Amino acid sequence: MDKKTKRVVTVMMILLAIGAGFAISKIVKANKELSVEVKTEGDRTRYIGANGMSFYSMVDTPNAIYTLIDTEGDTDAYKIAKAVYAIDKQTGKMEIVPGSRKMKYGYDGIDSTFGNEHYLGWVEADTDYTTRTVIYDIEQEKILKKWNGSDAYSFSDFHVIGHRVYWLESSGKTGLVMSYDLKTAEEEQLDEVGAEGTVLAFSEHKMWYRDIRRGSGHLKSYDLRSGNYEIHDLGVDYSDLKPVGDNLVAYSKENGLYLYDTKLQKTMLLNGKDNGIKANYDGKGLIVTDQMSYKIERLDGIRYSNTIGSEYPDNHLFSTAERIQSLLFITKVGEHEEIIRMNQDALRWSEK
Repeated sequence: MDKKTKRVVTVMMILLAIGAGFAISKIVKANKELSVEVKTEGDRTRYIGANGMSFYSMVDTPNAIYTLIDTEGDTDAYKIAKAVYAIDKQTGKMEIVPGSRKMKYGYDGIDSTFGNEHYLGWVEADTDYTTRTVIYDIEQEKILKKWNGSDAYSFSDFHVIGHRVYWLESSGKTGLVMSYDLKTAEEEQLDEVGAEGTVLAFSEHKMWYRDIRRGSGHLKSYDLRSGNYEIHDLGVDYSDLKPVGDNLVAYSKENGLYLYDTKLQKTMLLNGKDNGIKANYDGKGLIVTDQMSYKIERLDGIRYSNTIGSEYPDNHLFSTAERIQSLLFITKVGEHEEIIRMNQDALRWSEK
């Protein structure tokens, strides 16, 4: 090798080294950005995001918190997320869920998430209002199923309960309550309802919904085990069902939150100043609104807690109004946001 060639090789090696160092620097910087600080403090864990990072639409699982984020470079002018992120609950490291990444400067993105400990779902939306709903198997790390909306059919209100997906399918004025088994790929029509005003809610073993064709005060339940239906007439116009158990369900009416017992066919007022519209529930006795927490065993067995409201006054946000796996909410602290995962034992209960 002559001197000229040696000089060229040497220069190339130097440039490659500089380039590699620059690339490594970029990777380190990227990895640093894609993480949150984790702090465990007794009855809660804080996941502290960087300044300017906002979290929304979260799903809690044993090992990770799946979330959408709003930060420079991750949303466009339409404020729609470009990926679903998984936050490792132990390390705080954030990784993009495979198959969820969208074009950085495209007009499509992720609108919302849902799911349980086995499956993650997200809704993709375009600027022409078409949507795709995706189901991702967390353990297998692969996409299992997609539903594509169209002008003729729209799909909405997806829920994953166990290994089944439930949703509403609308065409014109007709709505269908549908079910899909993620193990067997069996799809089933469960009911026909009105296309507007129907929202699905779930207790541990039942699905609850309102069919407006029967009148605004009617309530319907479907047993997830037996397939049996029940129809109840609450006698009032209501909204925002929050099941407490398989025979107890809360609902909103005007500015109040009410509780109905299907066996006793009796209603009582939970709170006249809390309409519960932003409420979360676990389907097994717990309701958490932006004002109060309720632990309910029966109509005359109710306890109350203002722990979350007093510790995070006017500054806590539950990212879903659906059935929750845990007390997971977002709070803003100065210039940054934090995800708080609180143990239910932290709630201090009183009889009134």
